[in-house]
Amino acid sequence: MLQAEGLVKRFGSRNAVNGVDLDVGTGSVCGFLGPNGAGKSTTLRMVVGVLPPDAGRVRVNGLDVWSEDGRRDVGWLPERTPLHPDATVEEFIAWSAGLHGLDGARLRRAVADVIARCELGEVRRRACRALSKGFRQRVGLAAALSHDPLMLVLDEPTAGLDPAQVLAFRNLLRSLKGRVTVLLSTHVLAEVEAVCDRLVVLDRGRVIATGTPGEVRQALGVSARLELEVDDPVRAESALLECGLRIAQRAACADAPWTAIVAEGVVTPEVRGRVAQGLARDGVAIRRLDLEHGPLEEAFRRLGEATE
Repeated sequence: MLQAEGLVKRFGSRNAVNGVDLDVGTGSVCGFLGPNGAGKSTTLRMVVGVLPPDAGRVRVNGLDVWSEDGRRDVGWLPERTPLHPDATVEEFIAWSAGLHGLDGARLRRAVADVIARCELGEVRRRACRALSKGFRQRVGLAAALSHDPLMLVLDEPTAGLDPAQVLAFRNLLRSLKGRVTVLLSTHVLAEVEAVCDRLVVLDRGRVIATGTPGEVRQALGVSARLELEVDDPVRAESALLECGLRIAQRAACADAPWTAIVAEGVVTPEVRGRVAQGLARDGVAIRRLDLEHGPLEEAFRRLGEATE
């Protein structure tokens, strides 16, 4: 869906973005991470055709984003939602849809659809200046979706929202999954854990890691772990070692005959399945067998350290 190749942007003598490549598959939600000043917003502005790159190119669905057809496939929600304060919610969304060539009955259907999808019915006739931060973000998202784009680009969409508003926005993103390709820039790492299939991590204008959240953790040595409670720790540990894991903790539970074991290493859902099969084969009763990931914050911290 999105292919960006060799993006470069200079401001004076400084390279804000230095050779960034992106490849985001159709229907996926890709998290775009990095510290302040990493070049995320500059990259996103080039991706949506707002800021011309000094080098490189961007294609969406095979079309150059600097062509009219290429831009038509992109919905864009910048960090500061650009609402017209005197327009009503309905008027602003209709204006946004009209900018992308919609008119007449098609425009009216599109406006009604995104108002329903973004749950804006109760404020549709309210002036944008009277909206809360959460509703402002929803209106911005509705405007970005009004022309039914193939790709949606969001720059810090939950900044400044309270926990309830963040949860509502997160649920809205989940409802788009598989229907719209999403590139999401955020500092809220819990957001990435909740909605993203893949990550791209930027630091000092360069991509320093890509992959699933699990792959990023694994690449940086932030291991997942397997937590289990069994009735035969000796046989259980043998099965864990057989699957290439190491025993990190072992403790008797308060209620016999159960023993709690924590195993670490390259732990994936597939490895968990092999462990379960090995325990069943050896006649070990299992009360708990959970795959626990280390926090992504730790992986992100290590990414920063790796570039110093």
